[in-house]
Amino acid sequence: MGIFSAEKKLGEAAAVDTIFGSKARFKGELVSAGSVNINGEFEGRIESKGEVIISRGSKIIGDVVAANITISGRVDGNILASQSLEITRSGRVNGDIAGGKIIIEEGSTYRGRVNVNAKQAEAEIVEIVEEKVAVPL
Repeated sequence: MGIFSAEKKLGEAAAVDTIFGSKARFKGELVSAGSVNINGEFEGRIESKGEVIISRGSKIIGDVVAANITISGRVDGNILASQSLEITRSGRVNGDIAGGKIIIEEGSTYRGRVNVNAKQAEAEIVEIVEEKVAVPL
């Protein structure tokens, strides 16, 4: 298995800051300074300075930006991980992916372009976060 094994995720469930339930549906933008676990359906943009976990059975329509991303569900959108991205064997991705380290497990489905460049991905994350802060409310 990859660096984000299922056993590790189950053992660290208490460390997740935001949990989006399996029966929940949401449309909009989710921004978090901590870790996020998506179990339901989400349409929009997900942005986190920490880890984003897209659990098995979940469906995302939109972009995901975070330091570390694990995908075991379905994502229709672009993904940018400044540190690491893992698509597990149950993961399904339709979109471009970029990250410092990318693991695509056997049995997963992926369609899109791949860019592996840690420095560029980190710079893009910083630029997006700074852009968000500069916008007046």
